[in-house]
Amino acid sequence: MRLICSPILSEGDHEALREGYTERAEIEAGRAIAESFRELMATEGLAKPAVVLASLVSAGVIDCKIAWVGNEAGGRPKRLFHDKVGILGDSFGDRVAFKGSMNETWPGLARDGNLESVDVFASWRDEGERLRVIDEADYFEKVWEDEWPGITVRALPDTARNAIVSAADAGRWPEFVDEICLELDQAARWSAEAGKSGGRTPRPHQVAALEAWEARGRRGIFKHATGSGKTFTALCAIRDGLGRDEIPLILVPSDLLLKQWDEELRGAFGDAGLQLMVCGGGHARWRDGARLRTWSRPGEGAPRAVLATIQTASSDEFRGLIVGGQHLLMIADEVHRLGATSASQLLALDTGARLGLSATPERAGDPEGTALIMDYFEGIVPPPFGLEDAIKAGALTPYAYNVHTVALQDDERADWIKATDEFRRLYARSMAGGGDGSDSLSARLKLLLIRRARIVKGARAKVALAGRILADAYRSGQRWIVYCDDQDQLAEVKRSIAQSGVGDVYEYHSAMIGDRARTLEVFGERGGVVVSIRCLDEGVDIPSVTHALILASSKNPREFIQRRGRVLRRSPGKALAHLHDVIVAPEMDDDDAMGGSILKGELARAIEFGSHAVNPGAVADLRRLAAAAGFDWASLTENGFELDNETDEMEMTDA
Repeated sequence: MRLICSPILSEGDHEALREGYTERAEIEAGRAIAESFRELMATEGLAKPAVVLASLVSAGVIDCKIAWVGNEAGGRPKRLFHDKVGILGDSFGDRVAFKGSMNETWPGLARDGNLESVDVFASWRDEGERLRVIDEADYFEKVWEDEWPGITVRALPDTARNAIVSAADAGRWPEFVDEICLELDQAARWSAEAGKSGGRTPRPHQVAALEAWEARGRRGIFKHATGSGKTFTALCAIRDGLGRDEIPLILVPSDLLLKQWDEELRGAFGDAGLQLMVCGGGHARWRDGARLRTWSRPGEGAPRAVLATIQTASSDEFRGLIVGGQHLLMIADEVHRLGATSASQLLALDTGARLGLSATPERAGDPEGTALIMDYFEGIVPPPFGLEDAIKAGALTPYAYNVHTVALQDDERADWIKATDEFRRLYARSMAGGGDGSDSLSARLKLLLIRRARIVKGARAKVALAGRILADAYRSGQRWIVYCDDQDQLAEVKRSIAQSGVGDVYEYHSAMIGDRARTLEVFGERGGVVVSIRCLDEGVDIPSVTHALILASSKNPREFIQRRGRVLRRSPGKALAHLHDVIVAPEMDDDDAMGGSILKGELARAIEFGSHAVNPGAVADLRRLAAAAGFDWASLTENGFELDNETDEMEMTDA
């Protein structure tokens, strides 16, 4: 096989090349190709194919050259040798030529990739096609020999060739081909959309998780990073369950996720005739004539599934109608929600297979709720698929982290100290009475922590800083999310950003006036800044988001992990995400009786964020500050308390 490829260079590279010559272009192209190959070797699912490619190049089976448009390599910025032509021949002299829009890339070739078209000509069919094949073959030969006007063609640079050939394994590559084919077969076996035109197939980490779940008796929790494809993995498990004549029961924590799962289920299984009963979110037909009881009974007929919000499923009426048994396959999205007192009754439901989904299934500050979940689902399916795994596998976007610190103003600091002193007195009284406040906070203790957290979240210095950050960093066409604490802060921040000169500033929250879905559509199309409150944390996907500014985050590590995941979702043209985090820097005397200072928790969050970023040095000063304060930042991310719905904080504040 002979390949002619076009290297992709940045505008900066092109500008430098315009003043240089072909040799400089070859050096830069070689470096870029070598780096791309190293990324292939380090990416889940691509390492074996990369070794096979390297082995074929080393053996001379594949030869490759690179091409530029123009007499000088480098050409004009964004101008590529972009022709898609191929010629296949056999030992009898018959040839096939193809020409079209399809790239030899995953989006071009995959069943869930782009919509592409290709024209095909066979030399034996008629004279017209025979001449077309000859023309395309002559064109290829002239380009290959660098004889076509306006195109510069060179051999693969030594830098690139050496990087590729060094990975060759002459003895094992045929083995790898067999293993790759087996992995593709396994993916097809699990795919929720197998046999469907344009159907998706699971990634290697998803197949591995499903295989491990099956080996554990189809019980367990997928602890996978936000944005790594948990929903599609669950759809694959559902397809397997439908093939076993099971009735999936899918539980979700919100009306928004109910709608998204409805669309996903109908999209994946609508062609197979899936009948879906939706419960909650305004859907009440399940009550009519005890319809849910008939629907959830085992038996023959069209495939059926039940989709319900956790709130609806937890009701006495729902639990009284659902028919339990081994025929039920439970799928619990954001499974940590089932540990709440109001939802934990669902953990007594009799089912067969069980699958929980969450990036953070452990409930902060609630060991009893966590134990209930783990017992019911029989633990986490190993290995967890964390943030670093997801970035390495290409499921999430690498990110740069920028931390900004502010201080409490004098009156805010006074309110902080007052709330802290009151907490200490109440906590000491609780301990003296034989209580164990460190394990289960009373309502008054939790209320004090929430009030104190509000002081940190609403620190006034954050508002002006938000305007300055956007004024300095925002560029037209970018898509920013700014996380605020409450309506007052949102209004002030929105005003500050607008005054900084940034246009297209939107708000998104549950109490907003207007169409929330349309707001996100316009934002996705035009870019700009969305100023949001907590309702973006679970379930809202805006993959095109490039930047996030976090002004308020709770004591619960889950919240900031989900927010980070929102920004790291993959999107075309998005090579790097940017996180800006505003924290209130702790002072030496802000500790409390439990060693769980919210101010120190802010610092812990920032260090954790920075540890996984492409610029880990961004938090070097914060690590030194933590060491000087004498605390273990890692342990603080494990503390906190669970808020199971968006109204919890308001209810606690009004108590």
